Amino acid sequence: MLQAIDVGPSDPILNMLAQFHADPNPEKIDLGIGVYRDSSGQTPILNAVKRAEKWLLKHETSKAYLGPAGDRLYCAHLNQLLFGDSFDGGKQRSLQTPGGTGALRVAGDILQRARPGTHIWLSNPPWVTHRPIFSAAGLHLQYYRYFSAETHALDFPGMMEDLQDAEAGDVVLIQVAGHNPTGCDLDISQWETLSAFLLERGLTPILDLAYHGLCTGLDSDLVGLRIIQRDHPEWLLCYSASKTFGIYFERTGMLTIHTAKSENSDRVYREALNLICGNYYMPPGHGASVVRTILKSEELTALWQSELESARRRVSDCRKLLADNLNASSAWQYRYLNQQRGMFSYLGLNEKQLKQLRKDYSLYVGTGGRINVAGVNTENIERICSALNRIQR
Repeated sequence: MLQAIDVGPSDPILNMLAQFHADPNPEKIDLGIGVYRDSSGQTPILNAVKRAEKWLLKHETSKAYLGPAGDRLYCAHLNQLLFGDSFDGGKQRSLQTPGGTGALRVAGDILQRARPGTHIWLSNPPWVTHRPIFSAAGLHLQYYRYFSAETHALDFPGMMEDLQDAEAGDVVLIQVAGHNPTGCDLDISQWETLSAFLLERGLTPILDLAYHGLCTGLDSDLVGLRIIQRDHPEWLLCYSASKTFGIYFERTGMLTIHTAKSENSDRVYREALNLICGNYYMPPGHGASVVRTILKSEELTALWQSELESARRRVSDCRKLLADNLNASSAWQYRYLNQQRGMFSYLGLNEKQLKQLRKDYSLYVGTGGRINVAGVNTENIERICSALNRIQR
């Protein structure tokens, strides 16, 4: 039976990672994988995480199953972080998931269960993994313009024009902060306009928040979420704690469901548990235990916030280092890099240029020229700028 299986296209991020590992050049540079890196190019474990793990090692008494909803106290602490006193316990329900991607897939399964064949609108360009997640859930993909190749900035007029074609009952996915891959985010005015439009047209927002605290700050990164929460009776939030707490391979996320009535939220929540039982059955526990331990301790919370803010400032400094050096070394203008935010910048490179970067310079960047700016440092900046300048000639 298995001899006849059709093999679909491989994930471009994983393909790039495989090429990077196979490259024998000792000076190869990875700017493609979306993880935070320090000045030495490593992805460190936060001190707050190590201290939480030390506490758990001493005090944890069981590793029994969590159940499909996961760690409820973890969800409660995260909801306090995200919503504070505005958390609506009557209409909101949350579940722990295996990373933000797990939350996205459960959300897709819920939408397909509620309305088979639902159309979901993604940004163009999207985070590449959005496509297989929602396609596998059975949803139909549509796209709205998001990035202007001419200005290297958000194309908000194009976005709103394309969403005119969305029909009542469609779902619109919006990344809340640190858009992957472009680094272009909506401002407050644009969030207000978009929120009002979605409400008027009967379109359901699904929010993807993967880089909380790494863009402009823990509070300011939540502007879009709070506007949607204020305006809409029904929305979904897919949250990743993996990046915010630096626990990538612990796969730690959360799905929050909000509906107009408490009884509706209860029904969706129960069906979400059924869908999870038919998928991964229940999430892993360690990452949630770490996050819960940090957030329930004032001392560890303060330490984590300090470390996260230091990482955010480093990402911002890396962006400035890249923009300043490129602008100083080339007639090609990179000023737009300073207008983008978060861990990613988007250079709009074609496949020929990407292959040239890999083959001739051992420089690995993502589809379309997505660069993880956290991978830039004083040791590799000269080689990065030289390679990028040469492929533009």
